Amino acid sequence: MNQENHSTNQPTGNDRSLLFIVAVAAVLLCMGTAVAGFFIGRATAEPEVITETETEEVTREVEVTREVEVPVVAESDAGEAPLVTSEESEETMEETAVEENEDNREDDAEPDLPTIRLEDSSEIEFELFYEVWQLVEDGFDGEIPQNQEILYSAIEGSLETLDDEYTRFIRPEVAARLREDAGGSVEGIGAFVEETEDGQFRIVRPIPDQPADLAGLLPGDIVIAVDGESVEDISFDEVILLVRGPRGTDVTLTILREDEPELLEFTITRVRFEIATVESELLEGNIAYIKLSTFDQTATEKTVEALQELLNQGAEALIFDLRDNPGGFLNQSISIADLFLAESVVLFERNNAGLDQVFRADDGDLGEGLPLIVLVNGGSASASEIVAGAIKDNGRAILIGDVTFGKGSVQQVYQLSDGSEMRVTIARWLTPSESTIDGEGVTPDIIIEMEFDAEEDIQLLRAIEYLQEGE
Repeated sequence: MNQENHSTNQPTGNDRSLLFIVAVAAVLLCMGTAVAGFFIGRATAEPEVITETETEEVTREVEVTREVEVPVVAESDAGEAPLVTSEESEETMEETAVEENEDNREDDAEPDLPTIRLEDSSEIEFELFYEVWQLVEDGFDGEIPQNQEILYSAIEGSLETLDDEYTRFIRPEVAARLREDAGGSVEGIGAFVEETEDGQFRIVRPIPDQPADLAGLLPGDIVIAVDGESVEDISFDEVILLVRGPRGTDVTLTILREDEPELLEFTITRVRFEIATVESELLEGNIAYIKLSTFDQTATEKTVEALQELLNQGAEALIFDLRDNPGGFLNQSISIADLFLAESVVLFERNNAGLDQVFRADDGDLGEGLPLIVLVNGGSASASEIVAGAIKDNGRAILIGDVTFGKGSVQQVYQLSDGSEMRVTIARWLTPSESTIDGEGVTPDIIIEMEFDAEEDIQLLRAIEYLQEGE
């Protein structure tokens, strides 16, 4: 694999939906709202897991550590605890450090108000902000939030003006949870969940033999409340925090199930378990099957190991399953694509500041000559879409399943001084045909819509049929 110009190790997971595995207990940087892991993951349309794993939000990213000056807007009683997600870069490109900033003002001195300079050279003065909140403090007939909450809300509100759902501020406790998930060990109930277009939280699939599955949760179930608290009008991150918790503790989910006249309640005991990055088996007809759940920093290594083992067992073709994979690190998506591609373009990365990079695959990798089918769905986001788009545009294999999530941007992750994180969209990526998938997704060659109540995996069966019959 090679890259023209400068290479970065940016995670491309679906951070909101997101597609991160959150352990619901609760998976990577360029994430959206794909499937989340109930462990609960986030994919704002991206999948995550109710276990603990954007998806990632993800989406599932490069953690940059640099000194960040944090202007003091108001004194804070205390910072919030740190959070979690599963993507940590081990490359030198990744800088991760958050320096604590000291307030050097003298007690009686006038505060030195920060300003933000805009392109037209005008400045935003924070005097008006203080003026407004002084009036609230003096006359508001109600409970005034703590300064930390006001500060976080101001940050979140100001970022909304960018009109980019992936450039976002992540509060300390959520960020801490995401960082914990990056380790692959999760505390939660074990289920993948997605945020639908109308803001509902739907179970995509429980993880086999984990608490959600054993309790009777089914694909398609809608989470209405957690421990009696409605999830309406609260964020995906908040739902994650409600469902997740220490192993051995219980959480009660109120579920809306199609064809059931009344709401159902499930009380589930959280556990700690490991999330497998790769699952593999040899199917009938010497067809290798590999499912990649996330593009963490072990993704390529584990995929190669699984493929080599299956080849040793006599595999003659491969079904590569990227369904419900919310994304992860950019470098891993490129190396996974390179595993199956001869010398060719994997993707282009560009931004408004003049960045124009080309990432390429090299010849000589293990999976290049193997008959190949790639499975995708609406939970396949970011890094998954990079691989799917590269394979499709280069005519390497047939894609089967549903249209993918549609996240075509790259985020840089900054860990801030109080344990919170800032994720900034730094570039957009294009497929080898120089097409954007942002908001559109990658369309499979053969579209097979998966029904939640299907007794069989009809997408997988179609892939097997195609490899056996050639059509």
